[in-house]
Amino acid sequence: MVKPGGYRTMLGHWRIVLRQAEEAARAGRYDEAVALVSRPDVADHRNALHLRGRLAQELVARASRRGCADDVSGAIDDLDLAERIGAPPDALAAARLSLADLVAAEVRADLDAGEPARVAERIEKLAKHKVSGPSLRRTREIAEAWQAALDEARRGEFGRAQDHLDRAERLANGSAPAALAVTRREIETRQKTAAPKVEALYQVLATGKWPEILAAAEAVLDTVPEHPAARQSRANAWHQIAAIAPAAKASFPQPGARVPQAPPAAEQEPEGASSEGIVWLNATVRPADGPLRPRPRPAVPARRLPAARTVAQRSDPGPSGRFLLWVDAVGGYLVCLDHQVILGRAGSDSQADVPLMGDLARHHATIVRDGESYVIRAQQATYLNGKKVESAPLRDGDVIRLGPSVELEFRQPSPVSATARLTVVSRHRLPLAVDGVLLMGETCIVGPSPQAHVLSKNLSDSIVLYRQGAAVWCRAPGSFEVDGRPCSARAPLTLQSSVLGEGFSFSLEALGNRVV
Repeated sequence: MVKPGGYRTMLGHWRIVLRQAEEAARAGRYDEAVALVSRPDVADHRNALHLRGRLAQELVARASRRGCADDVSGAIDDLDLAERIGAPPDALAAARLSLADLVAAEVRADLDAGEPARVAERIEKLAKHKVSGPSLRRTREIAEAWQAALDEARRGEFGRAQDHLDRAERLANGSAPAALAVTRREIETRQKTAAPKVEALYQVLATGKWPEILAAAEAVLDTVPEHPAARQSRANAWHQIAAIAPAAKASFPQPGARVPQAPPAAEQEPEGASSEGIVWLNATVRPADGPLRPRPRPAVPARRLPAARTVAQRSDPGPSGRFLLWVDAVGGYLVCLDHQVILGRAGSDSQADVPLMGDLARHHATIVRDGESYVIRAQQATYLNGKKVESAPLRDGDVIRLGPSVELEFRQPSPVSATARLTVVSRHRLPLAVDGVLLMGETCIVGPSPQAHVLSKNLSDSIVLYRQGAAVWCRAPGSFEVDGRPCSARAPLTLQSSVLGEGFSFSLEALGNRVV
C-alpha cells in the first residue's frame, strides 16, 4: 500500500538528483555530477541523458583549457571521463589531437636533453589515453631508435648500435638533437676501450684459470655492462671459485684486494683499523685449511689503547660497524651492528657489509631492521621463498635468493631479542671462513639453548653481548678477566680486549675495511 503522496515522492525523486547534478556541474565538480546522472534510478530518464550530453561537451571544453595551461594530466582525465559518458567521437579525436600538438614541444625538449627512454615512456603513456599525433609518433620513433642504440652498446653490439643511430638521424630529417651526436662519440669511444678487453677475455678463457677469467670478465663489464660472454664467464668463474676454494683462502682477482687476518696477539693493532671492530668470542683461530685450534691467550697489553679506540668510549650515539665472532669449537660469525646492512658481491671495491663470493651486484640488496622486525629491499633481482620481491618483510625461516643462485636462510631464534642470523645455504661463501652472519639488535646470545643466536652446547650458561650507551658489553656468569683485570658479571669491551672466564674466552680485533 502506497502512503498518500507516495507517488509524488517517487516521481519527483529524479528531479532532486538532477538538480544536485546541475549544481555540481556549475561548481566544476564534474566527477560528482557524472556520478549523479549515472545512477541506475535516473540514468535512463530523458533529462538525465540530456544532462550527460552537456557534461560531456563541458568536459571536452575544459580539457582544452587545461591543455593550454600545461595541465596535461588533468586534460587527459577530463577526456577519459567525457568518453565514458558518451562524448561524440569526432570531438574527442579533435581534442586529443590538439593536446598531442601541445605536448609535442615539451616531449621534444626531453629528447634534446638526451633522455630517449623517458621520451618513449612518456609517449607510450599518452598513447594509452589515445593522445597521439604525427609529431609525437615521429618523436617516439627517434627515441626508440636512440634507446635501441644504447641497449646494443651495453651488450657490445657496436655495429648494430651505429645502425640504430643512423636511423634516428634519418628520422630527425636534419633536426637531430645535439645529444645524439654526443651519444655516437661515446659509443665509438666505448668500442675502442672494450675491444682489447674482450680480446683478453677470450684469450684467458682458453687457460681455464678462473681467478684470471673473473678479473678479465669484470674488466669487460666495467665498459660493456651487458656483454653476454663476459656475464656468462663471470657467473661460471664465481661458481667454480665458490665450489673449489676454501672461503678463507679465496683471493680476489682485483689488484690490491686484501683479506685481513687475525693478529697473533691482542695488543697488535691491525693496519687501517677503525672504531668499527671485530669481536673474536674466544681465544681460538680457525685456520683456512683445518679445524679450530686453541690460540695461546695473549698476555695483558703493556700499553693501554687510546680512548678513541675503545668501543665503550665512542662519541657516536651507539656502536656501529661489524664484528667477527669466533666461538670455541663452534665456528665464526660476522656480526653487523647497523640498522641497514648491505648484501653484495665481494671485492676490493665492494661496499657490502655482507660480501658474498657470487654473481651479484656490488650493492644487491639491503636488509633494514625496524624495531623487532626486518625488511629486505632489492636493488637487483632478489627472491624471497622463490618469489621475486622489491621490498618485503622477513620472517623466521625465510630463504633469500640473490641473483641466480646465492641463497641465505633468515632466522630469528630468540623471541626476546631482535637479533637475526643469516646462514649461506648455497655453495657460495664469504671471503673468510665464517659460518654465518648475525644482524645484532640489542643483544646477541651465545649459549646451549636452541633460542641462542650462536648455539654452543658445551656452555653451561649463556654469554651475552649487548649494547649499552655507546659501548658493546659482555655479560657472563661469575667472575672473568678482561685483559688480565678481574671483572664480575659484566664489563665493557675495547677493540683489543682479551677475555677469559670459566669455560669460555674471547677477544676483539678491528676490521679496517669492507673487504672481510
